[in-house]
Amino acid sequence: MTGSKADRPYGNFPRYGAAPAPEPPVERAPLTRRERVVAWLRARTRRERIELGITALLVVAAIFLSLSALPKGYELGTVDTAAPPPTPTIPELYAKLAQTVVTVRSELPDGKTSLGSGVIFDADADILTALHVVADATKITVTFADGSTYEAKIFAKQPENDIAGIRAMGHPDDMAVATLGNANALNIGDDAIVIGNPFGLSRSLSTGVISGLHRSIQPPGADKPMTELIQFDASVNPGNSGGPLFNRDGDVVGIVSGLANPNGQASFAGVGFAVTIQAAGGAVGVPPD
Repeated sequence: MTGSKADRPYGNFPRYGAAPAPEPPVERAPLTRRERVVAWLRARTRRERIELGITALLVVAAIFLSLSALPKGYELGTVDTAAPPPTPTIPELYAKLAQTVVTVRSELPDGKTSLGSGVIFDADADILTALHVVADATKITVTFADGSTYEAKIFAKQPENDIAGIRAMGHPDDMAVATLGNANALNIGDDAIVIGNPFGLSRSLSTGVISGLHRSIQPPGADKPMTELIQFDASVNPGNSGGPLFNRDGDVVGIVSGLANPNGQASFAGVGFAVTIQAAGGAVGVPPD
């Protein structure tokens, strides 16, 4: 019996059974750098590959010729510059600078003794000090770092800046001489180094900073104020007067002149003053830098 048309299912069917499911695409691993280069070269023509080879040879030849033209002994990648000298430590500076500082003693008409400090500034044993230390002296002596003592004479005065130049009548054979610097190069906050004889304590060191510049003070009994002074906070006391104020390079930038104390006492209260080395040097004929 033949089935009716209504018994046949609707729809289209493949001729040879079910169609296979499509296969997922195969993911290839990315090419390495070498594989990319090889593939790129294979894609070039023979002529292009020859031109690339010639170009590479020319680059290598140019580098070789440049290196061969360098001076003998020249090392690639080095710069022939001298390293800056290391900054000396404070103990290293003191060992050198203390040799330039002397103790100054003046015998006064009333039988008392005035004590101060000084700094040697030339090979003739010429010394800068404060005028008020030696002004009324009947006799002046200076004691050097080796302990030797010689009489000294005043050869220059500058009352307006409280500066005196004294010359020792003798000196040690290995006497050290200080280097005079430039106070105009100072900045507030720079290191301040003082070496002197506070209360007779020979060559005592104190350190601080430059606290102010171009200061003016009125010394007791003076007619005019002292001007253009350096203010610093390194400790100074009686006996420091006339001693050197050094900068961090070990150059003399000032001569200690006094201190300020709100109680009117001759003891340190954090404020010391120094005459600039330009003014002090001018008193003894040393031209400023």
